[in-house]
Parts: sequence; C-alpha cells; structure tokens
Amino acid sequence: MTGRPDFAVVGRGLMGTACARHLVEAGHTVALIGPDEPEGPSRFDGPFASHHDAGRITRGLAEKADWSRLALRSIDRYAMLEEALGESFYTPCGVMMAGPLDGPGAEFTHGFLGAAKRLALPHERIEGDALNDRFPYFRFPADTVAAWEAMGGWIDPRALRRAEEVCATRAGATVIRDTAVGLAGAALTLGSGDIVTAGHVVMATGGYARTSGLLPGCPAMGVYARTVVLAEVDSAEAARLSGMPSLIAMPEGGRMDEDLYLLPPIRYPDGKTYIKIGGEPFSASLETDAEMTAWFQSDGSAEAGEMLTRHLRALMPELRATSLHRATCVVSFTETGYPYIERLTDRLTILTGGNGAAAKSCDEIGRLGAITATGGDLSGEGYETDFKAVFV
Repeated sequence: MTGRPDFAVVGRGLMGTACARHLVEAGHTVALIGPDEPEGPSRFDGPFASHHDAGRITRGLAEKADWSRLALRSIDRYAMLEEALGESFYTPCGVMMAGPLDGPGAEFTHGFLGAAKRLALPHERIEGDALNDRFPYFRFPADTVAAWEAMGGWIDPRALRRAEEVCATRAGATVIRDTAVGLAGAALTLGSGDIVTAGHVVMATGGYARTSGLLPGCPAMGVYARTVVLAEVDSAEAARLSGMPSLIAMPEGGRMDEDLYLLPPIRYPDGKTYIKIGGEPFSASLETDAEMTAWFQSDGSAEAGEMLTRHLRALMPELRATSLHRATCVVSFTETGYPYIERLTDRLTILTGGNGAAAKSCDEIGRLGAITATGGDLSGEGYETDFKAVFV
C-alpha cells in the first residue's frame, strides 16, 4: 500500500476481517493487519485465534434478542459471501436449543423461547416423547423442551473468514501479514519493525485486547481457557448420524451459562470426521499473552475433557466413536454480554468481545464496527443495546 490508509484494522479474525470488508466497500482505503494461521502451533509464539477450526454453530435462536438480530443479519449475507469465495461454508442442517422449563436451568430455556417469540423466528417447539422420537441420536431428561430451527446448522469459520478477506481484497484492501506490537496515536509498530500510520485504527484483537497493552485502557472482559472434545467417527457412523442437527442443551441440573454445545459429524483438515462437544461453566482465566500462547500450544484440560466426555455419553449413549481428542480455544466475555463496538477517540475504535457467540454473527458485527469507526451512530440500527465498551 502506498500512502497512509484511511483505516488500519488490527486483527485478521472474523470480526476484524468483516469490518475491513465493510470499510473498503464503503470507499475507504484499508490495511488489514495480522499473521496467517500458524502451520505449526508449537513453534509459533502468537497471536493465535480461536477461529482456526472447522465447525461453529450458526443459528437465529438465542437467549437474547440482540444476539438473534446479529446472527440473522449475518446469515442473510452468507450466500453472497459463499459466491465470492467460490465454495460453501454454511451447512443448514438445523439447530436445536433444549432445556428444562423448571428448575435451575429454566432461565436458559425461557430465554431462547422468549426471544424466538419476540422476533417471530420460525421454529418448532418439541417436547416429551416426540423429542426423542424425532431426534433418536440424543437422550434428554424427561422435562426437556426444545426449539428446532431449520435455518440453523454450522459454518466453517476458516472459510467464512477467507470469504470476508476475498471480498475485502477485491475491493482494494491491503493485507499485512504481521503482528502489531505497539500503538502511538494512529501509528502502529509491527513485529518486523515497520510502521503503519493510518487515519484511524480499529482494534479487533479478541482476547488480546485485554492482554496486549495496545489499548490505552484495559477492557472489562474475562478471557478464558476452554477445552473441547473431538470424537472421531468412521464413515458408517457419520452416515448413521447424517440427519443430526447442531445442538445447544442444558445438562440435567445445569444452571444459566452451563449449557453444552454439540456439532454433527464434520470433516476436518486432517481428513478425519469428528463430532465436537464443548461448554464449561468455569475455566482458567488467561491474564497475559504468554499464558494465551501456552494454552493454544497445549491439548487442553484433562479434567474438562473428562467432564465433556461424560456429557457426550449421556447425550449420545449409542455413539460409536473410534477415538477421543482434546483441543483448545479461548473465549472472551464482556461485562455487558455483547461485543464492545465503540469509537474511543478520533483515531481509535475498539471492536472485540465475542462472548462465545460471535463467529456466526461476525459479518454484522463487522458492519457495525465499520459504521462506528467512521463516526456513525448505531442508535438507528434496530438494537436494544448500544454496544458501548466498559473499561476497568
């Protein structure tokens, strides 16, 4: 890129790349900064990203109406992004949210049922014997009520991010495959020693927004080490489960924010097919870049892996897995429960905080980030929250 770009977006993750696309398509010059996915994680010292995966749940159903809005607006643009990429990243196999109407997990259930009603989301309510009859892959507690949504399913987050970047670069964005290590005003120092000076900087660095020291203050957000379990299945088992939807469910006796998520068989880059389960009510907090690097280079928590395996066997007692593996990711939860999208100064915007639910909604979150970075007002966008950032 020659000359000073109007915007430098730091972070080539899902939200940052989407923001860069919307900025450049609005006519601005944009530099998108961040390293490629490492080929050998054990030899890479960061920054890492949790979208380095093959499967994430997508859905309009949510416990909060604004998360439904973010998702639905993004899903509406999947087809355009797939066409630009030349490959599919969205599999609408259906999604189900399930939980009890009474007891400690009832708040979760009433949340997603209430949001679906408020937004008139097309869905089917299923309960009692009909639930196990309709979805024989699963076994639920007797008092479970579910909402099934046909448009839900799963996305390949790597491919979605590539689609955003393809659109951005076609429109003229410049990709700088380096790491930002310093910020003074709107001048970014890169790991190579180069300086990129932009008219405005968008900091879209996920959990690193709290740990990297690049921002003038510390966002009020928790950054947590999470473990997932990948259950390998052979071709015969994958065929048996070919009609399986994505699932978000409250385990028996679970409370709000203790729900589990489960994805159907997905073929991963190693050529194997896995069912993924995740969801931990508590996990270690990551306080520094070094701690995040060490976590991403590990194979996760053995204790969490055992807990998730127990839940998997309870939910799918007939599952025939040929092997079980642990993997790691990092989630960032903001104080508000929504992404932080705020123009902090004339030179700096924050765009971070996925709250474990942002992959499917990244295009709309990126669009809101682009509006905010250019000085626009989000009050007319139809959301109940203002997405303002909170700092410690």
